[in-house]
Amino acid sequence: MKLYKSLLACMALAVSSVALTSCDEELAVPPLNIPTLPEGIVANTTIADFKAKYWSAETNYCTEVGKTDDGEDIILSGRIIANDEGGNIYQTLVFEDATDALTVSVKTTNSTGVLPHLYTKYKVGEEFYINVTGLYAGKYAGLFQLGAAGEYNGTPQTDRMESQTFLDHTYLNGLPDLSKVTAIEMTIPELLAATSVEDQQRLQSRRVSIKDVSWIGGGTENWGIVGTSSTAESRYLIDAQGNKITVRNSNLSDFVDQPLPAGHGDITAILSQFNGTWQLLFQLPSDCVDFGGESYAPQVVGEGTADDPYSVSSVLAGATGEAWVTGYIVGWIDGQVLSTGANFNGSASVKTNLLLAASPDVTEVAQCIPVQLPTGTIRDALNLQDNPGNYQKQVTLKGSLETYFGSAGLKSVSLYAWGDKGNESGTTPDVPTPPAGDGDGTADKPYDVAQILGGATGTAVWSTGYIVGAINDKSISDAAFAGPFALKTNILIAATAGETDITKCVPVQLPAGAVRDAVNLVDNTDNLGKKITLKGNLEKYFGAAGIKSVTEYAWGAASENPPAAGSTFRKVTAITSGKQYLIVASGKCALLDTRDYGYLYVTDVTDNGGEITGVDAANAYTFTAVSGGYNITMSNGKYVYQKGTYNSFNFDTTAVEGSVWNAVAQSDGTFKITNVSTSKFVQYDPTYNSYGCYADSKGDMPALYEKVD
Repeated sequence: MKLYKSLLACMALAVSSVALTSCDEELAVPPLNIPTLPEGIVANTTIADFKAKYWSAETNYCTEVGKTDDGEDIILSGRIIANDEGGNIYQTLVFEDATDALTVSVKTTNSTGVLPHLYTKYKVGEEFYINVTGLYAGKYAGLFQLGAAGEYNGTPQTDRMESQTFLDHTYLNGLPDLSKVTAIEMTIPELLAATSVEDQQRLQSRRVSIKDVSWIGGGTENWGIVGTSSTAESRYLIDAQGNKITVRNSNLSDFVDQPLPAGHGDITAILSQFNGTWQLLFQLPSDCVDFGGESYAPQVVGEGTADDPYSVSSVLAGATGEAWVTGYIVGWIDGQVLSTGANFNGSASVKTNLLLAASPDVTEVAQCIPVQLPTGTIRDALNLQDNPGNYQKQVTLKGSLETYFGSAGLKSVSLYAWGDKGNESGTTPDVPTPPAGDGDGTADKPYDVAQILGGATGTAVWSTGYIVGAINDKSISDAAFAGPFALKTNILIAATAGETDITKCVPVQLPAGAVRDAVNLVDNTDNLGKKITLKGNLEKYFGAAGIKSVTEYAWGAASENPPAAGSTFRKVTAITSGKQYLIVASGKCALLDTRDYGYLYVTDVTDNGGEITGVDAANAYTFTAVSGGYNITMSNGKYVYQKGTYNSFNFDTTAVEGSVWNAVAQSDGTFKITNVSTSKFVQYDPTYNSYGCYADSKGDMPALYEKVD
């Protein structure tokens, strides 16, 4: 509507200017600037065909866009259906043609002020053309989009392109015409059921309208939260049947402090996706129309206490904080997506979660809340895999009301009671404190698990226990005590080989290299139940007492089966081709990397008079002279190289483009190791505690220590 008003104002100004000119021919009339296409700019590819060509199943990736089969630049066209007006759809433009829609990601906040906002030039309803050859197509968190090459934690993804790049590749034609901006009418159940690859390609970035829905929290909650450190908030729309869909709102939008519409009405929004979950993005509050009457949203009932717990409906209505919740166990969730993974029966294949509903016969996922079961006595007592008889029982749980599986849920459950009331006295029995051992952290007397749990501290100390499992995701509540195991980066040790209570376990971080290769449970399933002794730092890991920076290990007791003594390396000022070298800066030694790409993990080492001793030779890098510089290979035979615009490393079994390096000794004893293809040089970055390869200064250049034969 704002755009219509602006156009009418412009037309009125033009008419009035003509009228004034008839009275005074000396009055200048500014021309109406209508954009036109440059000669030769013609769309030759549809958005649907473009998506199909560059679509990949990966959640994060980016691919440089090439040319058509005829050798021409690929040009897409359509009409703009969303931009950054209002500040809620951030640094993004969305356009559609007759076949599909596409998101374009653009940096609009830059020091040059080339394009401070998109909406001032690229208006909704305007015909839009973009030459995509030379840009990057791919995904960020599952959403297909156009942009630039980027990365996160060593993983390629599609990032925002620079403003000038966007301007150089785009063209406008004519004035905006809102009458040609369309929307697909859908229902919430139809959206939630659209999970196939074909559905994702067809619906991502489309403008959709949904009739007769209510906001959960409408009239009481605002679009976002002013002053929070979080960049965005999840809000929810609900229909008359209780079906919900997530809406993602920016806490930096112009309307963050405005209340959500009360009652029920119709909405229009952009359909986006985040890690497999559909979510709606609103451009302006005016995209909600005809709201009034009663709301379909549930109301908060109860106080959240043991005697007056919240109902499931109260949680769905937006109750927050640590509280008691009562409901019936009606099912469980398999996989990562609530809408497709919900199972309404007692024959569970997982132990980590439950579905809770207001009545025992509920089979609609929109009427349920997911409950995360922490490892230990609570999981043991409640999970449906071990306790199928719990199906349709009423239970009251105390935990934290927060998002789980992308929906309102219950996590960090600390207490439970059967029936409709809680019990603050502690239905869950206390975990007994294990007796402390007499270890002192040496190889002969390592700390035991009880001492670590009791608060033992130290760096480069020995600890011992039995390998009982691993953590399969990002939280200690995701502990697994039987295979298959998902991550190679950690194990759990305990005082006994059969322990399954996470509160009696110590998480151990496995650094990349020989330790991880030999100890992890993904590659070495037979290690489960073995006794191991490890040398590392006692510090918090996964929020619990743990072990990190492990440098050595021994099966059984270290004194009975001592680890290899390691090798000696001596600092050098010149490189000898074919020799092995440690890469060391700020006491951080680069480790062997078994991945295909990434930043180099590190371990602590000590320089004693120019020598480093006791280091696993698997962490040494071999420098071999070739034409133009050196090849650098790891002990696993892989070449280290760089490609594209990334600051991370790539690894391959053969010498490929980008695998030649210059290594020039510096006056301070370090080496500037520069990739010949990218002109970036190797540095230890203290911010991320890893080695990368950067075009400008990020940290410290390394010294090289040659292996002493």
